[in-house]
Amino acid sequence: MNAFLLFKQENNNSEITIGTVEHRATEIDFFGTFPFKEIFTEDLANAQIYRGSYPKIFLQKIAEKSFDAKVIKAEIGISNITSHLTFESKDNYPCIKGFDIEKYGLKESVRYLKGDIAKPFLENYKHEKIIAQEIIAHIQNPTPHIEITAFLDDGKRLFNDTCAEIIPLTDNLNQKFLLAYLQSKFCNWYCYNLIYNRAIRTMHFIDYYVSQIPIPEISPEAQAPFIKLVDEILRLKKQGEATTELENKIDEMVYDLYELTDAEKDIVKGKD
Repeated sequence: MNAFLLFKQENNNSEITIGTVEHRATEIDFFGTFPFKEIFTEDLANAQIYRGSYPKIFLQKIAEKSFDAKVIKAEIGISNITSHLTFESKDNYPCIKGFDIEKYGLKESVRYLKGDIAKPFLENYKHEKIIAQEIIAHIQNPTPHIEITAFLDDGKRLFNDTCAEIIPLTDNLNQKFLLAYLQSKFCNWYCYNLIYNRAIRTMHFIDYYVSQIPIPEISPEAQAPFIKLVDEILRLKKQGEATTELENKIDEMVYDLYELTDAEKDIVKGKD
């Protein structure tokens, strides 16, 4: 477990020294001194602790090819309904928990929200939507990383507050493209290292963090190959077949969106 120590001078033009201290360690491990503006956002609301350890041209490339405004948001599901969930379908409505979600699909268990509790929410939840686990899985092996997990709901399900709906804020952003991008290795790498600052536990997929994710600014035509692959993944998932090869292809297509070099791909893959 690491604790981060930040040292800075009074004005925003100063440099900032960043270091870590391991649990029960007696010394601070300093790993760099960087200009203040390269670590903190302009509004000083967010600090990307590890930003200075990556090549500037690499990060600049990501920024230049991404929307410069907020284009997605997250909304948490219905709170305080756990005691009203049941596996009985009669007179009740499908409702999922974060535990039920896997990449591009759902596990076999089917939950329902009791009818009298569900009815006030039905109108607001019956549209097609991306639903993600609200708590992101942290995985240690083979190297520390996270896995954003989401699926595309057909509009029939409610969901509780262990889930979040990911909502595109522009008509030019297709939900199937967004579903593929959010679960790509690149997006997971960026979120883990530059948004969650390599946290160990309890990374919440809430709007504060989701709104910091860079979304590539591409045309509907450029999104079409992603949509085609997602359609194929969804078809195979329904048949219980493996989709790893198609998911890997999406990873490579995302790298191409950002025109990453082999060396930059190695950074994302954890090889460098």
